[in-house]
Amino acid sequence: MNKCPDVAAVLEGLLQVVKVEYQSSGQLSSEVLHSLHLLHGQSLLNALDLIDSKKVTKVISSSGRWVYQVTGSSGTPYVCLPNSIFCQCPAFKYAVVKRRDSVMCKHVLAAHLSTAMGTNEEKNVSDEYIMDILAHMD
Repeated sequence: MNKCPDVAAVLEGLLQVVKVEYQSSGQLSSEVLHSLHLLHGQSLLNALDLIDSKKVTKVISSSGRWVYQVTGSSGTPYVCLPNSIFCQCPAFKYAVVKRRDSVMCKHVLAAHLSTAMGTNEEKNVSDEYIMDILAHMD
């Protein structure tokens, strides 16, 4: 039996460390950043840029349903589902699903990191708005 943890378990553990470190000091240690970079490569730098640019929004409906909306570097807003690695972006389809070069795209990584760090923006919307977002996902 393989005793190696899977990537999802490693990422979840790292996100917990990110949360604790960022809440206590307002920054991430070089060790945590190095670990994240080993797992995500260039996507980490791109995700951190999206976070610094305030491009990650948690869109919350009045009933409590929510999704992430992450505006990509091209200005296109992508929907990322909570507790998932799904994203509408082309990188998800090609690098994550088809080629399996990446664990997740930069948009999903930015959403998970910003939540762990407590830095994502929040936008309250109607249930209809969330339903419309979900109905128009590719």
